[in-house]
Amino acid sequence: MIPKGISPNGDDKNDNFDLTGFNVRKISIFNRYGKEVFTQGAYTNEWYGQDKKGNELPTGTYYYSIELGNGDSKTGWVYINREE
Repeated sequence: MIPKGISPNGDDKNDNFDLTGFNVRKISIFNRYGKEVFTQGAYTNEWYGQDKKGNELPTGTYYYSIELGNGDSKTGWVYINREE
């Protein structure tokens, strides 16, 4: 199941966008305006809510496009919660 939210606060609970088991070939994350803010090939759970330059993205809803190793793709949303 693809997570609907992450809370990158360093408590080791939902800190990253965990797609273990999905064999992700490429992931792209977009903000609410459709601007690509993060992309990664051969993704292995490196997204902790940061942009392409490593800056923290603000709390909010983001949209993803995932290309899987078997040729399928998935799209959806993920919420970043930075509040304590």
